Amino acid sequence: MDFELIERLMRMLEQSDLNELDVTEGGMRVRLAKQRTGGAVVADAAVEPTPQAPDIAENPGQTIKAGMAGAFYRAPSPGAAPFVEIGTLVREGDPLGIIEAMKMFNPVEAESDGIVVAIHVADGGSVEPGMALFDIEPA
Repeated sequence: MDFELIERLMRMLEQSDLNELDVTEGGMRVRLAKQRTGGAVVADAAVEPTPQAPDIAENPGQTIKAGMAGAFYRAPSPGAAPFVEIGTLVREGDPLGIIEAMKMFNPVEAESDGIVVAIHVADGGSVEPGMALFDIEPA
């Protein structure tokens, strides 16, 4: 992990008008966000490994994509167990996650029966329409 790069990104964020910066490089994801505490701006950093995208030939199944922009959550509430993990057997209509958009919680459901083989977005991550969320392989 390149700590100098993270420090440079933090300085860039502090000096810019941006409120959030999300960078993925070399299998690692760095998310920086500005937080206001008593008038001062503090950069908050999160570093996490990014899941490796499966080879298309390995996944003849289906990719579940975000239908809207918002915040993606893997569990029904903070501290609760995620709806699914890699290896979970799902049926059509089973809940996979939630996208919060404009204070509305929109369910993400399995579109067919199968096994979850990949989860592409971290809990609390930002999603855009068409962004891959899950890969489901036929059971």
